[in-house]
Amino acid sequence: MRRSTALVFVSFIAASTAHAQVDAAETVTIYRDGFGVPHVQAETSDAVMFGAGYAIAQDRLATMELARHNTQGRRAELLGASAIEMDKVMRGRKLSDAVLMQRYRALAPEHRKMIQAMVDGINKRVDEVNADPGRLTPLEFLRWGIKPTRWSLVEYLALITAAPLGRDTYEIRNLEFLKEMTDRYGREKAWQIFNDVVPISDPDSPTTIPAGDDLAPARPTPVPVLAPAQLPSSSVTSAAMQTAPIEPVKGASRCMVIGPEKSASGKVLMLEATADGPEIHLHGGGFDNAGFGSTGWGVPTMGRGAQHGWLLVSGSSEAGTVFAEKLNPRNRYEYWHKGAWRKMERRTETFKVKDAAPVTHEVAWTIHGPVIAWNTESDTAYSQQMGVHGRELDTWVAFAEMGRAKSLAEFKEKGVDRLGWNLGACYGGEDGTIAYFEAGALPKKAAGVDPRLPTPGTGEYEWTGFLTPDEKPHMVNPRQGYLFSWNSKATGWSQEGDNARIGATFRTWLGDRLAKAGQSLTLLDMREFNGQIFNALGAVDRNQAAPDFFAPYFRAAIAASDDPEVKRAGEYMLSFNGLYQDRDGDHRYDNPGLTLYRAWLEIAPRALFGEDMGDWWKKIDADRYLTYQSSLLLRAFQGDTAGAPLAVDYFNGRDRTAVMIDTIKTTIAEIKGRFPGKDMAEWKQPIFWKYFDASLETPDRPQMAEDAPERRLSAVLRLGPTMAPHNGGESWVGLMEIGRDRRALYSVVDAGGQNLFIDPDGKGNPHLTDQTMMHETNELKKISLAPDEIRRTAASSFTLEYRPRAR
Repeated sequence: MRRSTALVFVSFIAASTAHAQVDAAETVTIYRDGFGVPHVQAETSDAVMFGAGYAIAQDRLATMELARHNTQGRRAELLGASAIEMDKVMRGRKLSDAVLMQRYRALAPEHRKMIQAMVDGINKRVDEVNADPGRLTPLEFLRWGIKPTRWSLVEYLALITAAPLGRDTYEIRNLEFLKEMTDRYGREKAWQIFNDVVPISDPDSPTTIPAGDDLAPARPTPVPVLAPAQLPSSSVTSAAMQTAPIEPVKGASRCMVIGPEKSASGKVLMLEATADGPEIHLHGGGFDNAGFGSTGWGVPTMGRGAQHGWLLVSGSSEAGTVFAEKLNPRNRYEYWHKGAWRKMERRTETFKVKDAAPVTHEVAWTIHGPVIAWNTESDTAYSQQMGVHGRELDTWVAFAEMGRAKSLAEFKEKGVDRLGWNLGACYGGEDGTIAYFEAGALPKKAAGVDPRLPTPGTGEYEWTGFLTPDEKPHMVNPRQGYLFSWNSKATGWSQEGDNARIGATFRTWLGDRLAKAGQSLTLLDMREFNGQIFNALGAVDRNQAAPDFFAPYFRAAIAASDDPEVKRAGEYMLSFNGLYQDRDGDHRYDNPGLTLYRAWLEIAPRALFGEDMGDWWKKIDADRYLTYQSSLLLRAFQGDTAGAPLAVDYFNGRDRTAVMIDTIKTTIAEIKGRFPGKDMAEWKQPIFWKYFDASLETPDRPQMAEDAPERRLSAVLRLGPTMAPHNGGESWVGLMEIGRDRRALYSVVDAGGQNLFIDPDGKGNPHLTDQTMMHETNELKKISLAPDEIRRTAASSFTLEYRPRAR
């Protein structure tokens, strides 16, 4: 009797489970517009994410595969020995599968379902590709010699936790500089030069939040404090260290938000330019937002929401610390912490390398984080502690909730306050509210140490906690009526000198001027602003600044010099407005003052600082994203009028105007050799080019020094443009007017198009490069959020069936 009852009960449960699974099946519809942008619609949030995973895998499966190998520290398997050093960095910082799953299980059930559904959607597409490989396999897989494989959950979790790795590691480079100056001059003058070149806080640095608008309580402005344990040791040598990430972390994002009082329509206007990634519109399960997202993320990281627009920039706050670990002289894998020797966690990683033998590498962690550099001569290891540690998955959740927010309060509490990474969040609401939040896990660092240098890891200088949401810089409705941020310093008390390198000439100069002067602005005005900011080259040459910063000193040289060439060169430089423009289409920038000024920005600091510090005025920033040379140069010429006057007289008693004249003469002599026999009016710099195929680069068509060719497969195969005149801009551009009757996003992507698929026969798709030249000419497409318009204008539609996993 009991057995029969049990069988009936089991049969009932099985039938009920099967019935529940059938009932749980959902329809997911994907509409694609004329540019291939997917509009994913479903009833529940996990069904929407299933469709998102599928759609993005359709568009960029090969890009996702490269990202998977990158975050796993396995790029060398595809690219060969050239990728091995970055693989070592990534493998050393990668969280274990067990830790990733621990983070995942700590999420709310809905967010876990959304992430798992995203993976399931990706895998549905992978299965389709493998079922029809001759037609659906992206060509890159054939060139790599691999087949598409399904994604595991932990591989996807690794993908979305990897982005902040490698930030804030310049304390070691700063220490090298201080050490060399100490060897040369002794402690006192070395310390003066160090503070001049690497200021802990430059009061002339522009800030995202104007003085008086920060709603966070004021904190003390940082001041230099050198702990005895941080003094340079004679055994510190650059050869013994890895001083910075193998590939500098890029932080290209900028946002401009115009408040209603400066807008012609009385509605908020928003402009963003940032890194590349696919676009998507999600509808259902609380979502109704469209925008840009990193490849494979699914949720837009910024864009147009149900009642708001939101944009993000990489923050420049101090979100981490490099600790100098004191090693046991008898065992390099033991370090002293709080009165005892502790053993490092260690493992040996093996790397497969395409067309080469495997490589092994040892990974070590201390209580603070991964060891990023060794100096065994001084029994020191350097480990990196990041504030985001323990909150790696929170950022994905925050992106989802910022897009789903139905009010400013929800945007902040469910989204911004959840961010683990240091990001700046820009907000504009349909009610006219504009706001900015400096977000992320921002540690409170110990007193008594200089944060620009490695912090002793012996236990006396540990973090004391994290800033609360109310303690982080933030503002709502600034009095100036706009906000502009470009990886900027958030507020006056924000630290500089390690991750941040700002100064008076920082690249926000043009955007701030345009926004401040603008009145009755329209979307067309904002697009024009974007074009001008592109042309100022701040995205690809962070040392550039308008010549008018130096105008008083150029004018003094013009007035004092009896050399007509100096006068003429000075006038030309003053006539250059800071924009790299070729209006007559002759492939040369219009103003010879541009040519002179670019050369002068290299010659003047070399002449001024070279005698005292060699090439450290530039070397200190050699692999940083944000650089400081032009701000340092300006402070030198400003003298006592600078917000932070230099402690050392780098003019060595010489008259400032005489030095300016000499640097202009040197500039003229150098440029004459580039334009033999030509009048100064013809000294026009050839325009810079953006190469999509590196093999086409030629000396007569220069490219920006920091702008490596993209090596797009579409260009290599001649399926689209191979090169273009460089507009100076970032990859993705988004523009919005935040009104209930204006629910759309205007955007363009620089990767070429939405869909990067090239089939096994080397044939592209209609959206492979359909936005490349649009980007170069600052043209934007429309992504509508209106359901009727989406259906009416759809170029295609597709239906999927989604079955949630049984729980």
